[in-house]
Amino acid sequence: MSDSTNEYSDVVDRRKFLTLAGASGAAALAGCGGGGGTPTDDGSGSDGGDGGDGGDGGDGGDGGDGGSTNVVDQTHASGLQADPTNRTLNAHNTQISSEPARRLAFDRFAAYSFETREFQLAALDDWEFEEDTVTLHFREDLTWSDGSDVTTEDIDVQFQILEKTGSAIWGYVESTEVVDDYTYQLNLTGPTNPVMVKHQLANMWIDTPAAAFEQFVDADAAEVQTWQWESSDTEVITSGAWAYVDKNQQQWNFERNEEWHSIDNVNFDTFRFDAYQEATAPQQDFTTGGKRFDSVWSMFAAPETVNAFQDYVMEVRSIPAKWGYGMIFNHEDPVFGDRAVRQAIAHVINREELVANAGPRTKFPASVPCGIAPRDIDNWLGDTKSNFEDYGVGSTNTEKATQILEDAGYSKQNGTWTTPEGEPISANYLTPGGWTDWTTMTETVVDRLSEFGFDLSIASRPTSDWQGAFIDSNFRVGAFYWLPGQARSSFPYFPLRHQLALNALSGGHQYDTESEQTIPAMSGDGEMSFNPLEKVNEIGTKPTTEEAKPLVQEAAWHNNYDLPMLSLVSKFEQSWVTTDEWNVDIEEGDPARGIKWPPFWWPRQGKLSAKE
Repeated sequence: MSDSTNEYSDVVDRRKFLTLAGASGAAALAGCGGGGGTPTDDGSGSDGGDGGDGGDGGDGGDGGDGGSTNVVDQTHASGLQADPTNRTLNAHNTQISSEPARRLAFDRFAAYSFETREFQLAALDDWEFEEDTVTLHFREDLTWSDGSDVTTEDIDVQFQILEKTGSAIWGYVESTEVVDDYTYQLNLTGPTNPVMVKHQLANMWIDTPAAAFEQFVDADAAEVQTWQWESSDTEVITSGAWAYVDKNQQQWNFERNEEWHSIDNVNFDTFRFDAYQEATAPQQDFTTGGKRFDSVWSMFAAPETVNAFQDYVMEVRSIPAKWGYGMIFNHEDPVFGDRAVRQAIAHVINREELVANAGPRTKFPASVPCGIAPRDIDNWLGDTKSNFEDYGVGSTNTEKATQILEDAGYSKQNGTWTTPEGEPISANYLTPGGWTDWTTMTETVVDRLSEFGFDLSIASRPTSDWQGAFIDSNFRVGAFYWLPGQARSSFPYFPLRHQLALNALSGGHQYDTESEQTIPAMSGDGEMSFNPLEKVNEIGTKPTTEEAKPLVQEAAWHNNYDLPMLSLVSKFEQSWVTTDEWNVDIEEGDPARGIKWPPFWWPRQGKLSAKE
């Protein structure tokens, strides 16, 4: 899996993307790296919704009962599928920012646990939600690794830069205020669902020290977005359990941050990322007992591969990805921009077959393609679910697909579908190279559509080229993730908006977000008209889940009918830790069990420690 994960709302500049990502070939948004990639799990666990309005879940704290002040001279070597010199701790450099390094080195505001379905506060001591304001109370013992205090001066610089770079948080924040050294206020644009804001805050870190980033407050956004912190003359300081040391093409080195408030939970002295290119490297290490890797934060491995691993290799499959394989269409294309073609495709694709071929142990289908994460569908749609078209989750309905196309003026000539103008439907199906589970699903999709009469060819591209084609709208149809990922996808606003606006690709699928659309009414009688993006944005203004639910249902109804993207498959994560030299103190029900990612979160909680 690529280690660079962008916010779905971050707009990607094409030239900058090719300069940064094309050169390294590794600036993936998120996905399965060579030999598999994104973590996965079978359908044995809970997909974890927000649980109503979503409680704070207590302060979560950092105290773990496995911590020790007796520090062991031991290095934890974790796998990084990237050249460290092409990655940075600068979170605002979205194309080469390293997600695992950020999670290791910085304190996060809060974290969502899929185990308890609650938020666990970390750098935040408390958060207070009122109708139009959010007051953030930060811990007073937050410290940078150089010994200086973390204060709201740092937080203010962070928010100023996030506004400059168009971060999603500024979609609901109108202005901010420094109340005192440890209290910061967000003035919202209006009434806003607190769960939505919590998810956004839980995806933020104390990662922007004013001492390093104040220089960018009055600069163009491009300057901070292209800054490689570690290569500059500015000292790299961190706020989490680990302090930056150095890096080269093979390794990224960190040492125990003695300034961190809960460092007594960490009983080993160094943490190192070891670079690798293909997933076969850690897989072989785990099989032969080579002892190169102590953990891999995210790696897909098929059942037969897992069965060959050493007994001391522990697989963690308790966290749903809220991410997965979907289909993307160019809505300006005369064929794939036609709703009838999209609906026909949905009837042809057997989603259960995709899961069976790519890994039922780790994946599960969307029961209804409607833009909502699969295991949240029943909760949000309720009794209205029976009104939705499921397009055959476990079937290939070519008769229905044929009827839809013929009604729209398409016809079949010599086994190939042709447009009303008589042109054969022929296209390249874009897919990322090296993501083996995605490759399997793409092959299944193309096989079925080809059998149905579409002349499709698989066009496998390096990750940067694949994404670049979408950004440039230089495609007709292909594979892309239909959920933006992370816990926020539990709240339907995020995936529904992702499919419409697709800001992660600068709206490269060219979906019309400006116009009002008229579609059949949910009741089955008459019609309903609204602007789809405005309807989704309205979801975020409702202060409770119950008030948001009718809007979610209407937005999902539109998604199910118009198919801005096709929701196909989601999955669980696969993380890996070894236990021959490491203690793992984690039990079922422990909030830490459900927080991304175990190699980075567990040590700070005292749940992963060196054996003495």
